[in-house]
Amino acid sequence: MTRSAARLAAPLLLALAAFGVATPAHADTTLTAGFGTGACTDDGLMPGKVNVDEFDCSAWASGGTGSYTYAFSGVVNATFRGYMSPDDGWGICNLGQHTTVEVTVTDSAGDTATAQTSFLCGEL
Repeated sequence: MTRSAARLAAPLLLALAAFGVATPAHADTTLTAGFGTGACTDDGLMPGKVNVDEFDCSAWASGGTGSYTYAFSGVVNATFRGYMSPDDGWGICNLGQHTTVEVTVTDSAGDTATAQTSFLCGEL
């Protein structure tokens, strides 16, 4: 290899090496999850039920590695029934009762983060 070819090859090899170890921008930070202010909203009384209210809660995640999956659960006086979107679950609660819900977020590396929020059912 000539000297000029070696001088040209070195920057190219360094550039290719940098692309080979690229990771998501947030890969070196701890995975966190939460509910923002006003994250849960009242969707009104459930048709055909007495004193049962519907709600939905939107969660967020940051840090960790890659993409996220969200799993919602009721902790106190809440049952989740489905999803409005991957980070927004909806459920039911007993009208006028204090309610606590939880989200567990898992990133593509298998790390998890959990958050809870509470509200008065029907008073969101």
